[in-house]
Amino acid sequence: MSGRNYIGIVIFACIILVLSYINYFTVLAPDYGDILVKLIQASAIMMIAYLLNSFLENIIGKRVQDTKNRYTLRKVVSVIITLLTAGAIMVVFLKETTTLIVAYGILSAGIVITLQDVIRSFAGGIIILFSRTFQAGDRIQVGDCYGDILDINYFHTTLMEIREWVDGDQYTGRILTMPNSFVLDSTVKNYTRDFSFIWDEVTIILSTGSDWRKARDIALRTTNELIKNYVEHSKKELASMERKYMLTTYDVDTKIFVLIESDRIEMHLRYVVDPKQRRYVNDLLTQGLLDAFNEETDIVIGSISSIEIIKMP
Repeated sequence: MSGRNYIGIVIFACIILVLSYINYFTVLAPDYGDILVKLIQASAIMMIAYLLNSFLENIIGKRVQDTKNRYTLRKVVSVIITLLTAGAIMVVFLKETTTLIVAYGILSAGIVITLQDVIRSFAGGIIILFSRTFQAGDRIQVGDCYGDILDINYFHTTLMEIREWVDGDQYTGRILTMPNSFVLDSTVKNYTRDFSFIWDEVTIILSTGSDWRKARDIALRTTNELIKNYVEHSKKELASMERKYMLTTYDVDTKIFVLIESDRIEMHLRYVVDPKQRRYVNDLLTQGLLDAFNEETDIVIGSISSIEIIKMP
């Protein structure tokens, strides 16, 4: 214990000794004996609570390494001991059963109101650990927060942030700490749970008159060569998911959807990819498509827009 703790214990001990002396060795005892005994009991309760709080704070300081968790646990222990001490003192001064029930009701309400955020976070932590909604290493989205989970404890979930001002689902370098209560009232979008792949798309714009069939074949061939490993593994994961979920499709093959606009042909290339490799694969795929299309004289990338100029009278 620190010197401050010893001073507190000495103060409480002196108060108890003074009250005991007044109660047993002075003329005030016959008239004020009942109230003096209650004061002695209340002082003893407060000294025990002070000792217990100091003891638990020392244990938390030695056993809990994370600063935020250490601070939270100390606050929780302090509040609980304070409220329990207040309840014990009520028992000393209030002897009527009805009064005690009301007092304990007020005390319970005070505990719930004071610790509602902590209780919600702790409940959320229990739900996360037992339901395995997500685990360390998963990529999730909660509201406007995106990131990879670094750590999960009973009160907080820590993320390495992605997106914000950085494109392509790459890290920003910021660490997000969210109270676990978010699982109670927010939708958690998991990129990697059970199925560790996502679908991504690349839009290819061709000018009218381009050989879109040849462009489609080139795009499919280039993409399939690049992501063949992803396709194989994703099919295996989908097969294993059938035992847990009702799946409506196993189609993870690369697809191209063609759309005609007034001045261009749009080809939407859809493929499966590891969510943490999305930008890297997108970059390789774009470069491969550009190189392949540049070798073809009948494929022109881009659109041709007509501009009509109206002269003022």
